[in-house]
Amino acid sequence: MKPFVVIRKHENQDNVALQRLIREFVMSGAWEAFVSCLFREITLQLIVLGWALMFIFFGIPLYMCALAIPCVILLIWFTVYGSYYNKSTELALRPSKLCWVAEIYEPLLAMNAKAQAANIERCYTDRPGPEVQQELGKMRKNIIGTISCRNHLAMDNAGFITRLAVSPKYGLTPVTEYLIQRVLQYASDSQLYAIETVTSECDQDVREIYLKIGFNIRQVYHKQIIIGNTLKVMKSQLGIDLHEWNQNREEINVEVPVE
Repeated sequence: MKPFVVIRKHENQDNVALQRLIREFVMSGAWEAFVSCLFREITLQLIVLGWALMFIFFGIPLYMCALAIPCVILLIWFTVYGSYYNKSTELALRPSKLCWVAEIYEPLLAMNAKAQAANIERCYTDRPGPEVQQELGKMRKNIIGTISCRNHLAMDNAGFITRLAVSPKYGLTPVTEYLIQRVLQYASDSQLYAIETVTSECDQDVREIYLKIGFNIRQVYHKQIIIGNTLKVMKSQLGIDLHEWNQNREEINVEVPVE
C-alpha cells in the first residue's frame, strides 16, 4: 500500500492547515539566509562600526571591543528571523482566489515522512481514483503542499505563480512538481499563453524544479533590502510559454496529475 497525492482546489476548512504549512515552509529557509548574510559586506561594515563606537565614544579597551562581533551576529540573526517571520505571516494571511492544495494519503502507521514522499507514484486531480477507493479506510490524509496563481500584473493573458509551499518534512519532490504541473494545466485550459514566477537566491532547489519542468530564466536582478545600503538579494524571474510546454511535455520527465 503505497502513498499517493491528490491535487485539489482549496476549501475554506483548509485555511488553518495552509497557514501552518506556509509558515513552516518560509521559516525553513531562514537558517540558509542567515548564513548567507554572515558572509556579506554589510556584516564586516557593522562589526567595524560597532568596534569604532565602543572604542571612541565609550572608551572601552580595544581588546574588549571584540564583543562587537557576537553582537553583530546576534543582530543579523534577529533581523533575518524577524523578516522571515513577518514574510511567513503575510503570505499565510494573504487571500488567494485561485489556490490548490496537495493532500497526501499515506498508511496510518507511516512514520518517515520523507520516505513516504519518495514512494509516491500516483497523483490524482480533485479526488482519489477508483482503483484506490478500497484502500482509503486504511490511510490518513494530510495537506503537505499548496500553490496559488493570479493574473500577471505586467502581461496580458498571462498568469503568475505565488504562495508555493511544501512541507519541509516531506521534501520538495515530487509534490512541488505536481503542484506546478497542475497550475500549468489550468492555465493551458484557460487559454493563457504564459506563466511566470520569481525565486530568490535562497530558493535554489525550487528554481531547479522550475527549470526541470521547462521554465526559462527571463532575467536576474538584485532587489535592495535596505535603502542606501549594499544589502541586496538576487531574484530570478522565470517564465514558460504554454504553447511550447504543451508541445514538449511528453519529453519532460514529470507526470501530469491524472484524473
